[in-house]
This record gives sequence, structure tokens and C-alpha cells, in this order.
Amino acid sequence: MHRMTEMLAALLLCGPAAAAGAAEQMVAANGTELAYVEAGSGSPVVFVHGAISDHRAWDPYREAIAARHHFIAYDQRYFGTRDWPDDGRNFSADTHAADLVAVAEALGGGPVGLVAWSYGGDVAARAAIARPDLFSAIVLYEPDVAGLIDGLAGASAAAEHVLAGFGPAIAAVEAGQLEDASLRFIEAVFALGEGGAEAEPEEWRNVWRENGRTIPPFLSAPAGDTATCADLSAVRVPILVVRGAQSTVYDVMMAERLAACAANALVLAMPDSNHDGPYRHPDLFAAMIGSFLDLAE
Repeated sequence: MHRMTEMLAALLLCGPAAAAGAAEQMVAANGTELAYVEAGSGSPVVFVHGAISDHRAWDPYREAIAARHHFIAYDQRYFGTRDWPDDGRNFSADTHAADLVAVAEALGGGPVGLVAWSYGGDVAARAAIARPDLFSAIVLYEPDVAGLIDGLAGASAAAEHVLAGFGPAIAAVEAGQLEDASLRFIEAVFALGEGGAEAEPEEWRNVWRENGRTIPPFLSAPAGDTATCADLSAVRVPILVVRGAQSTVYDVMMAERLAACAANALVLAMPDSNHDGPYRHPDLFAAMIGSFLDLAE
């Protein structure tokens, strides 16, 4: 698949949460500092957001997870509202995976639970392959792992179907209207319809817009050390992959493929959901996360 097609097909987004935020702190990671929030005590669980998002994506999960675990959600490098450490030249899934390892080591104090969504799933997969000893259990909602379904029957058609919905977003990127582009991408991947993002809560719209500046470096990022099926087969950490019952063929193929490749994984469907599942149904996804973490302990 052409690299630009891969990058655009990979832009399966997550969003921020419309909940009161906790006080941000900073953690050092590979020469920069990343904002994070935490709550609760017990076994640590690190939450990784996806594209055009930041740690606020996980605000609705904080209370439920913190009731039994040490909840940790952080901004991946370049995401959120803080100044960038550079001009975006180091933006890549490999950079973000190395940062995840650093965050888990600094804040987790041992093997940690890991929850990731969309692009965050690619970051999580790379981190788990590099450091499987660092993670006790992994929950992925529709992970978008670069190249994982390439060559499978129907994969190209599935990717083209996704790309077909990105026209308005790409036009906004080309016009330099990055805040508008962020909303158009959300409309495409959450199946909101034209203008649908404008009807979503203001808190979400603001954070999507605030992270629109990450779109250009995301689209130009190098593929790096992609997570292959063979790589995933060596990861013996328990993995739960969740997909939406109403998701695109691309998302379903990706979820099923990752679960089939991993050594110790299962896949479940979330009802009444597409790629927006963690946004639309935080209580349900939080319960799934909690139950799986309990089983893995």
C-alpha cells in the first residue's frame, strides 16, 4: 500500500472526554516532559490516547479505574496544549512507544496494565514488543497497527473505503485549516455525517481543535519499526482487543488480525459502537477494562 494511503488509513482517531479534569503533573521521558494525571492506588494502569486527542480522552474512566487501581493517563509527545519540545521532527510511533516505556517505568513501579485506543494501539504494540516484561495486561480498542493487515484479502478495499470518507478532512489540511480538519476527521471515523462534529459537546470540539496541529507531523511521520504478526506472536502478555459491533471492515479486520497474531489474546465486540466506542460508552468500556484486569491479575 502506498505510504500516504497507509498514513491516512491509519488516522483512526480518538477524542477527549467531557469530564472535569484532574490536576496535571509532568513526567520526564526521553529528553522531554509529558503531562499526565493520576488517581487512586493499587496496581498501575497506563492509558494511551489516539490521534487528535490527549489524556482528556480518559477523563470518564478515572473514577471507575481509580476505585481499584492506580489510574495514569498522559499526553503523548506533541499532543495536548503545551509547547512542543521541537518543531515536530521526532513525531513517530517509535518515538511515542519509547516514551510509553519511559512513562511506565517512571510512574508504574513495575509491570503495569495498559489501555490504548486507535493510534495508541500501534504505540502500545510497539512498546509491548520491545518490553513485554513491563506490562501485566493490555486492553486495546480498535488498535490501528501500521501495516498489520497489508496483503490480507480485502484489506486494500477496506482501506480505500475508509479513505473515501476523508475528502473534506484532507481538503482542510491542504488549505492549512487544521482545526477544521480535526473535526472533519472525527466526522469520518465516528460516522457522524457532514457537520456532525459541531453537534458534539463543546469540551470535545475544543480538544479536537487544539490537537489539530498534530495532523501534519502525523501524516509525514516515518513508519519506523512496525509491529508485525511474528513480533506480536512472541508477546505472551494477556491482551483483550475490543472492536465496535458497527465498525468499518478495516477496523474489524485490524482488531481480528491483532488478536489472531498475539500469543495470548481474545477479541470482543462492543454493541452499538463503531470507532467511537470508548467515547460513546465509557461506563461499558471501563467495566470491560476492569473485568479483564481482574482476570489477568
